[in-house]
Amino acid sequence: MRKNTILIGMAAIAFTLGSCGSNASEASGADSIATADSIASTYTIDAATSNVVWFGTHTVGTGDHNGTINITKGSLSIAGGNITAGSFVIAMASIKCTDSLPAEYLTKLHGHLSAEDFFNTAKFATAKFEITACEVKAEGDNTHLISGNLTIKDSTKNISFPAKVTVGESVTATGKVIINRLDWGINYDKENMTLAESAQKKLKNGVVSKDITLTINLNAKK
Repeated sequence: MRKNTILIGMAAIAFTLGSCGSNASEASGADSIATADSIASTYTIDAATSNVVWFGTHTVGTGDHNGTINITKGSLSIAGGNITAGSFVIAMASIKCTDSLPAEYLTKLHGHLSAEDFFNTAKFATAKFEITACEVKAEGDNTHLISGNLTIKDSTKNISFPAKVTVGESVTATGKVIINRLDWGINYDKENMTLAESAQKKLKNGVVSKDITLTINLNAKK
């Protein structure tokens, strides 16, 4: 009983910490997927040189973590020197942490990220991004604004982010977006939780930032 009371008290503190604002890009409902023009050229994404780099942090302490997730396949349609459509698949089971940490801790962190109450990679092995729009919009080093439907687990939301796009014999696109993990149900939830587990869920959600930064690196070839 005392243990449960302590957990609930800690969860209340964590809820207060986790109520802080988010820097995430606004996520809306899924939009219509862009279709390739009949004159568009198709470029196949090179999985060996494409990936997603992730970064997450804690609301308290200095527990920042970063790592990579593999992109397994995808394609981009190009017409008039611009991306007109495209999609790619992210292998969630390939997620790894690249922190300079002991191997034992890295294994533990990988288990946490893959677990049922986070990305649940056993059930949702892949995520997907499908472009809904790509417009020329120069801003700093970025050249375009890319919008698309991001599916993680069983949730699909539309997001937009600036990206640097180059088109030639190959196509490269690099963009950074901050997402609110709660929009995709990444919230330490799982079936048949006990009272203690429910309290721990609130605690974890308060301590771990809602924001996850994703840097998308694409390299596609004809």
